Amino acid sequence: MKKIFSFFLVAMILLVCSIGVFASPETISADVTGTTSDLISITKPENQKDSTFNSTYIISGYGMGGTVVTLYGYNPQTGLYEKVYNATEFVDVNGASQNVQTSAEVTIGTSGLFMGSVNLDDGENTILVRAANGDKVQLMKLSLTKYNYNIIDLIKSLSA
Repeated sequence: MKKIFSFFLVAMILLVCSIGVFASPETISADVTGTTSDLISITKPENQKDSTFNSTYIISGYGMGGTVVTLYGYNPQTGLYEKVYNATEFVDVNGASQNVQTSAEVTIGTSGLFMGSVNLDDGENTILVRAANGDKVQLMKLSLTKYNYNIIDLIKSLSA
């Protein structure tokens, strides 16, 4: 009986310890740097800068299988990058509306492709893409500008 209890205790400890190892941090300091630059390549936006009239933006690219890619948005009030969460609304079997928050985090599979979406505020949005695989971490900053549908922003978007 002691052996069975010990086995389950060790198994639970290993399970709990391994969960924390793979999780991306909730916030990242604005001055942090990565340890590598070869885990992922971002294909959209092409030049780490883009503008749009849409309230959401899809960031995509390719990279090494097994790499965890997480999106962070910059919060000027705290000076930190905060993990992006997207809301998904659905109706359950009882007809009640449900809202689920999921983090913009994906593990690259065998295809080597990844994508994630971020909600944009009006004006310039600074997004941090964090890729982690083992002890390697790659950080890429993106600048995404959301314009309003007015004549001034329309003119600015043509000259950018």
